[in-house]
Amino acid sequence: MKRLITILSVVLLLASCASKKVAGDGSDTTGLTKTHKSEQQAFLKRVLDNQVQARNIVASADLRLVAGNKDFSCDGKISMRRDEVIRLQLLLPIIRTEVARIDFTPDYVLLVDRFHKEYIKASYKDVSFLADNGLSFYSLQALFWNQLFLPGEKTVNEQMLHRFTCGLADMATTVPVGFKNGNMEYQWKASKSTAQITGAGANYDSAAHGKSSLVWTYDNFRSFDGRQFPLSQQFAVSTAVTGRQQTVQLTVKMSSPKNSADWDTTTQLSGKYKKIEAQDILKKLMSIQ
Repeated sequence: MKRLITILSVVLLLASCASKKVAGDGSDTTGLTKTHKSEQQAFLKRVLDNQVQARNIVASADLRLVAGNKDFSCDGKISMRRDEVIRLQLLLPIIRTEVARIDFTPDYVLLVDRFHKEYIKASYKDVSFLADNGLSFYSLQALFWNQLFLPGEKTVNEQMLHRFTCGLADMATTVPVGFKNGNMEYQWKASKSTAQITGAGANYDSAAHGKSSLVWTYDNFRSFDGRQFPLSQQFAVSTAVTGRQQTVQLTVKMSSPKNSADWDTTTQLSGKYKKIEAQDILKKLMSIQ
């Protein structure tokens, strides 16, 4: 359970960092420079077209967490169904029995501790920290699926691309893509030759929780459902949300991904499981020991 709490803390922190709501209509007032607007729009369209179109991604996963002086690994599984759920499962080695799972859905977060027969299920608005930081299922989904996103939007389409900035320097091998509104700033890196997103990041300065940053990198691209998808993803979060500055890093290495619909997106629990109030466990989740 200790490892579960630590890994969940990482996911919650990165999600809140990556999806902070901002005031205004969600558009970038500066927009794209007029000089190279058509070229920039064309490049952003290529980035958009690289999105995996599959409805499901299911894969085995090796998880490695580095937090302070801790460095450990465990077996896992990741199951995602577009617009429905992101599921992380922690498994015992060799026998691969599930010991815990985390479900992110558009409406709630579910944490199940199989060992202690406990769970929390809470809507985002019921957990004050998550609500205050605008935790969004759709921005987290975009990060896991290697896609662009805009806060407050479920998806990004071609008509929204003018909201992003795009720097097409002649000598650069990667193209910076950005979106900024208020004290929120998002960045992506895309290969100039392939228009594939190779990295993403977010920075914000919160009066309540201090400065936080997220760096997400993608590697080991493989063909999946007619597109290239990164089987290796690493994300590092630096935040002072717990009252002190902390940096944690989680690496997810997937294998044998499938576009399989043969699984249930809803987790059913028997009466043997005890519900824990979200506010009570949140202090534990936000404190990496």
